Amino acid sequence: MGRVVVVSILLYGDRVLLVKRAASRAFYPGVWDFPGGHSEDGGAPGQTLVRELAEELGVVPTEYMELPMSPLNAEGLLVHCYRVRQWTGTPSNLQEHEHSEIAWIPLAEVDKLELASHDIPTLLQSIQK
Repeated sequence: MGRVVVVSILLYGDRVLLVKRAASRAFYPGVWDFPGGHSEDGGAPGQTLVRELAEELGVVPTEYMELPMSPLNAEGLLVHCYRVRQWTGTPSNLQEHEHSEIAWIPLAEVDKLELASHDIPTLLQSIQK
């Protein structure tokens, strides 16, 4: 079984919260991605979502749902993607060693960024409907 990874999509109006991975990261350095991370000690994906958002951004998701998608990606990771509808706290970059910056990106401009995955714009379009 592969490693479990959780990614979170936070939308606010016509903007999505993305994190720019630090240039020193071993995987996907210097590109924009959704916040998230790996499960620790076999934790459930929902628990990982809550922990990662608290550690990385200082927010607590209060309303979220897992998106129906194939969880296995090309690298053999089991990816669970969550649409976070509501949260408490104001997102800020609490882990600068992981992310060089965070930003609310207009949805219309996401495809102009250097992204960790070419699937990000398509995924965002699918959940806006």
